[in-house]
Amino acid sequence: MDDPGAAVDASPRMREIARLAVTVTLEPWSLGRADHERAHAAGLTDDDILHTVALSAYFGHLNRIADAVGVPLDYEVTLRPPPADPTVPAFAPAPHATTRAPAIELATRAATATAIDAWTSYVFDRETPLARADRLAIAQWVAGWLGDRTTTVTGGDPALRALARTVTLAPWQLTDASFATLRAAGFDDARLFDACVVASTAGVVSRIAVALGALAA
Repeated sequence: MDDPGAAVDASPRMREIARLAVTVTLEPWSLGRADHERAHAAGLTDDDILHTVALSAYFGHLNRIADAVGVPLDYEVTLRPPPADPTVPAFAPAPHATTRAPAIELATRAATATAIDAWTSYVFDRETPLARADRLAIAQWVAGWLGDRTTTVTGGDPALRALARTVTLAPWQLTDASFATLRAAGFDDARLFDACVVASTAGVVSRIAVALGALAA
C-alpha cells in the first residue's frame, strides 16, 4: 500500500501507527509477527500497538455509523476525506480464520477491555428494537467475514445479512436502497439503525481480536 504516514508525520513512529491503522481497517488478518517487530523497531510499545489497534477499530465504527445515517463532517480537519463513491469495490472478506492466541492481551488495557465488554453486552444482549437472535446472527456473520471464526454461518434473514455485509465491507455504498427490502418487511428506522450498530460493533470486536491474533503469526 502507499505510505499512509507520509501526509501525517515524517517520524517513523507516526508512519508505523498510520500503517497499522490502515491494515486494521483493510485486512487485519494480514498482520504478522514481522509487523509486531517492525512496530517495536519504530518505537512503539505493546501498549502503543494495542491502543492503535483498538482506536482504529473504534473509529471504523464511528465512520460506519456516520455513513449509515448520512452525517457530514461538522468540524474542520486538516485532511478532508473524499466524498463517498458507491462505485468503489467492497473490502475483500478474510481468506482464512485467525485462530492464534493474541500477541498482546486486550486485558492489559483494563479500562479499554472493561469499556468494550460493557458496550458489547449492551449492544448484543438486548431484545429491542432488534431481536436478540438477529443481533447474534449479525455478530456471527461479521466475525466470519473478518476471519474471527472458523466456520461459516448460514441462514438468517438474507436482507439483514446483506445490510450487515455492506456495513462491514463497504459502508460507503450505503444508500436508501440498502434499507429498502427491510423497510418493506416492516423494519422501522429504530430497527434499521440498530442493525447497523450491531454490525459495526461486531466489526470492532472482530477487528481487534483478529489483529491481535495475527500479530502472533
